[in-house]
Amino acid sequence: MSTMIKIGGVVLSVGLLMATGVYALFHGYFDPGQFELKQAQWSSSKQVAMLAERSDHQALGGLTYFVLIGNHLFSPAELRHAYHSNARIFAAASNCINLRWESSSKLIITCHGSTVDSDFIDVQKQQDGNIAISYENIPIKGPK
Repeated sequence: MSTMIKIGGVVLSVGLLMATGVYALFHGYFDPGQFELKQAQWSSSKQVAMLAERSDHQALGGLTYFVLIGNHLFSPAELRHAYHSNARIFAAASNCINLRWESSSKLIITCHGSTVDSDFIDVQKQQDGNIAISYENIPIKGPK
């Protein structure tokens, strides 16, 4: 009986270790990239739209710019976690992105000075909770 308990304990421990590793993998804990806040725009309703940059000097062309909405400015660790979640409302390999609030419930994401090629857009949401998202000089990417 004690052998069965030991085996069960080992199986449980290995299972928990594997689950922890999978969770960490899909939540950015092993992501070697650098995360930096580039722009923050506060709305009158105390929401903040943040433009962040993920750079990875080990990957080819490792620059991604992404937009998040929160109620506080995110730390680099929070940016890393948000990047690997569904919190991103826009993400593209383009550094022309600029943010502005039209109202407390409408965020406008623009590409200042040029346009973004739809092939370089990874994430593009039209709505985030009660906040409508619109785009200027950025094509609406259709389904693949």
